[in-house]
Amino acid sequence: MNRILPHQRRPEGARRPVGGRFSGLTGAAPARSALGLRAALAVFGLVFCGVVAGLFAAAGWTVPAILLCVAGATAIVDLTVIGLRARRRRRLRRPDAMGSDPRQQDRNHSGSYLP
Repeated sequence: MNRILPHQRRPEGARRPVGGRFSGLTGAAPARSALGLRAALAVFGLVFCGVVAGLFAAAGWTVPAILLCVAGATAIVDLTVIGLRARRRRRLRRPDAMGSDPRQQDRNHSGSYLP
């Protein structure tokens, strides 16, 4: 029976490490979200676009100032999306007050939902 199954499905087959293919050799940590780096880059872009747009507007160059304001507005939208995703991730990690999952309260013993 085991010869029919592919190698990765065999029960006695070695499992891959959690951190990735080379984590045993390199000591690499498991992958994490890049929301912090993305937020830092969005804040940098917002500040940079704001300062440079102000300098262009003071010099009388309106078209580059407007384009930089559009790029700054994009950074604001990106920061909003990052905040929403971070809040959703915190909410999913936080356990319920009573320690049970409310999505599983209306299941019977077989694991299916009650009608």
